[in-house]
Amino acid sequence: MKRIIYISGILGGLLLIIGLIGMIVPFPFNGLWLLAGVILLVLICIPLMMVDRYRYNKKIDHIIKKCKGQPSKIERLSTEKSKVKRWSMNNSPFRERKSGLTWGGGNVKGANATRGNRRKFLI
Repeated sequence: MKRIIYISGILGGLLLIIGLIGMIVPFPFNGLWLLAGVILLVLICIPLMMVDRYRYNKKIDHIIKKCKGQPSKIERLSTEKSKVKRWSMNNSPFRERKSGLTWGGGNVKGANATRGNRRKFLI
């Protein structure tokens, strides 16, 4: 049904545009293009869109009625330490670490490892 809505809407719009351009620049069968575009839009596309919207709203109402009497589940994250001894997103060996050794660089004397600060020269 959606495919028919899209095809008739696009084709009807194109025929309508061709018919409106044909009012300025005379085309053969100008009235036919305009009439075919209006018929496709008014008699096929718009009613099918309304039926599709009605079915969608009925489906949503059915889902709401079905779930109305059920209690909602509230899931909370626990603050306890995990008992799982595998990698997680917090202790993955592949993530970038912000603390640890940083290497100063640029020359031989600056290539010493320091913690938290870089070696400063010319002070």
